[in-house]
Amino acid sequence: MILWPMFFGALAGVCVIAALYRMDALKERSGIAVLLGAIAFFWPVFAVQANATALIIVAHAAAFLAFATLAAVGFRQGAILIALGIIAHGLFDVLVLFTNNPGPAWWPAFCGALDVVAGGLLVYMIRTRKIPA
Repeated sequence: MILWPMFFGALAGVCVIAALYRMDALKERSGIAVLLGAIAFFWPVFAVQANATALIIVAHAAAFLAFATLAAVGFRQGAILIALGIIAHGLFDVLVLFTNNPGPAWWPAFCGALDVVAGGLLVYMIRTRKIPA
């Protein structure tokens, strides 16, 4: 039952990157740095909303801080780090799918697909010089 969320997540990933590109938000690294921070923030919010244990909330908050730090470092060092961070967050979503998921049951598949597709598109666009590295 994860195929539909994955399909719509992948479609959303294409749409998000296309919209950011069309708005010229990818001409500088801040657009994708904010994207990485925003997608990483959902898990701690879900954990708090689900009234999860303190350990789960702290674990998701720590993951958010790691991805937010990666976004900040990528903003300074290079967009490829942010793009790879978005892909890594997609893999984190897959991990959450098979562990303690405090969010909606469909969210890990949706967000994981969105992240992998969006991050992959960003890597492609950086390598083909459609957006600055």
